[in-house]
Parts: sequence; structure tokens; C-alpha cells
Amino acid sequence: MIVRRARREDYPAFAAIEAEHPGYPAWGEKGFAAEEENRNSVTLAAEVDGKAAGFINFWVLRPQVQLNTLAVSRAGLRAGIASALLGKLFEYASKSACTEVDLEVNEHNAPAIALYRARGFEVVGKRPKFYNNADAALLMRRVLPPREP
Repeated sequence: MIVRRARREDYPAFAAIEAEHPGYPAWGEKGFAAEEENRNSVTLAAEVDGKAAGFINFWVLRPQVQLNTLAVSRAGLRAGIASALLGKLFEYASKSACTEVDLEVNEHNAPAIALYRARGFEVVGKRPKFYNNADAALLMRRVLPPREP
């Protein structure tokens, strides 16, 4: 597996991955294309056997990184893809002298919450009825160690 900058030709695969997860707040190809216009936005692809198997998008907003979306194909679940994508996010954060990473996750998405907790995130708040005016969003944060000179 390699983690690399996403390319426009990855967007159909990203949309297909989103579609594999009912209820996922999908961006679709147009959403990923729109992120190209945001100078703070970084979209990465996890490639397995020459195909996109997962993606992550985040904004570098010094001193914070905002994780916007992360998904892995059903076939790639439990293969370390999400952890590899988060690892690259942490690398970007460190190189950008960021001190924290924030995200929102559906309170019922137990696998994602477990992943984030395992990677050092803690719940710092809650937004009621955030998803489809029904499910709450948990606000999670990971404080990063200071970058060493």
C-alpha cells in the first residue's frame, strides 16, 4: 500500500467507496474536485494494487488540522488503511507546526470512534442532531506533541 496525493482520476473510486457505506456523508466527485480550489485542503489516496482503496481529506489551518472525511473500501477494512491515512495526516500536521487535530464523527459509528480513540483522539464535545437532523456528532481532538527542531 502507498499513500499519495489524490488525483482527479481517483474521484470516481472515492465516490464508489462512499457509496459502499450507507449513511456516509458523501461528497461525490464534485465535492472532491471543489477541494482543489481550497489552498488549505489536502486529499490523500491509499492505493492498493494500483487502485484507490481509501481516502482522507483534511484542512491545515495552523495551529489546527481539521479532518473532514476518511473512508476505506469495504474490501480494505481492517487492513491498516485508515491508520496509514491518519499517519500521513499526522506527518502533515507535524511539518506544518500544528498542535491539534479535530474531527466530527457520528455517535453511532463505533468502528470509527474506536479507531480514533486508538490513535489518541478524545471526545471533547457533542453536536446534537448533526447528521440528518437525527444523530449527534461527537467532536474529537488529538493534541499533538510539539515539533522538535
